[in-house]
Amino acid sequence: MIFFYSVILISVCAASISPAGILYLRTKKPQYLYLILLFVCWLIELVELHYIVFVGLPTGLIHPEDLNHISYPALRIGISAGILLLDLLILLWITGRKWKNRDVLTILPMLAACIYLVFQPQTELVVWLFYSVRQFYRMGYCAWFGICLFLEQEPERREEMGRHTLPVFGVFLLNICILLEDSLVISHIDFFLSDIPYISERNFSENFLWMFLCIYSMGRCIPQIDKAPSVREAPEEPSIPPTVSDFAGTNLREGVPVFTQRYKLTPREAEILRCMADHKSTAEICEELYISMGTVKTHTHNIYSKVNVKSKNELIKALLNDSPQTESKGE
Repeated sequence: MIFFYSVILISVCAASISPAGILYLRTKKPQYLYLILLFVCWLIELVELHYIVFVGLPTGLIHPEDLNHISYPALRIGISAGILLLDLLILLWITGRKWKNRDVLTILPMLAACIYLVFQPQTELVVWLFYSVRQFYRMGYCAWFGICLFLEQEPERREEMGRHTLPVFGVFLLNICILLEDSLVISHIDFFLSDIPYISERNFSENFLWMFLCIYSMGRCIPQIDKAPSVREAPEEPSIPPTVSDFAGTNLREGVPVFTQRYKLTPREAEILRCMADHKSTAEICEELYISMGTVKTHTHNIYSKVNVKSKNELIKALLNDSPQTESKGE
């Protein structure tokens, strides 16, 4: 029975990698790479855990003394660090934040705590803390998402973030379940083992969490597979600047503030305008601002309407007229 349970877990994890992999190959969007690596980390952890069950513990059961030992601590710490880092990258993508090198410092407290606990006497509290650090981090990530959603002022960005509220809330609740189950099992291990078989070093709440993430990921990725080719093949307006020799050396970004104020552009429209001033394509704007192709096109259409132009070249020409360098040439 435990063997088939393990097969199901590994199969679901492997299946969730495929849709994300297909989308990454077609779109090259980093969020799909994050999903692939996240599920690969879980797959490695599953193999290690079930190796302990079927090779290290042939009966599939554990005894109280087995729990006072953290198996393969280096691997556990490395996998946990990788998972938490990928969780952070996905969270940054959801909230529309950009990755900064200093963000990697958020993982250092986890590494320090786990390394410290490994070298301590393996008491029930130490074992519980070692396995609970990841859950505390995830709950912190979920809380941060809630704060970002509450503070978000832009309606479009708030709506996009709101689509992820249910899965994030589900992750938060399941992490509470994991902490409660770990607390019960570790502190009352004799009671649990006297009545039911238990899979070594893995609780059912955590399995349910990963199954939830895998199924949710497949549910979001599979419908996008058919749409991915149309996104790549969609014709885009030329991203090169207009060939106006008088403005060849003009920094278009300098005219964005005046342009934004004159035509009453929203903060998001101003961000897109700055990207267009750098002659970035629609796909590049999506990548930089962490928004969908449809959102970019909607904002672009609104900008065209406010400025009363019909194309990117006309918009850039209008922007050129508001550039300080252009004004100085005119004088």
